[in-house]
Amino acid sequence: MRKLLTTLAMAAALAGPAMADETWKTDFGTIEWEKDYDGGAIFRVELEKGKFARFYIEGLRPEGARGNYTGFYINTADEQMCASTLIGPDGTSSRTWGRLSLTFVDKGFPSDWTMLTGECMGEPGEVLTGKANVG
Repeated sequence: MRKLLTTLAMAAALAGPAMADETWKTDFGTIEWEKDYDGGAIFRVELEKGKFARFYIEGLRPEGARGNYTGFYINTADEQMCASTLIGPDGTSSRTWGRLSLTFVDKGFPSDWTMLTGECMGEPGEVLTGKANVG
């Protein structure tokens, strides 16, 4: 996760405004709700030179109540962290990935959140917070 956080910090100055319906400000740039997939939602943050990280939030739906969720992330900016490659439901793949736990502060839209992430199969423990962009 340290590699992901370092990469996100470097990308913060390069990140442009997101065009998604729901976005959050973080210390590392803007994370957007990119799209839904059959099992939940995909959040995305742009990293350096066309690289990105995607966060797969299992069970999260746009019309659903906000609460606690689990999932995983895949970071395409660094290919060295894990021993195996993880492929997301949208085809994104990398050897830099990990588990996550996401908790929304409020039950409705918009809501800030706190995300815990881990490296590879490690327990999530690194903290990332998102403040909802409103208006």
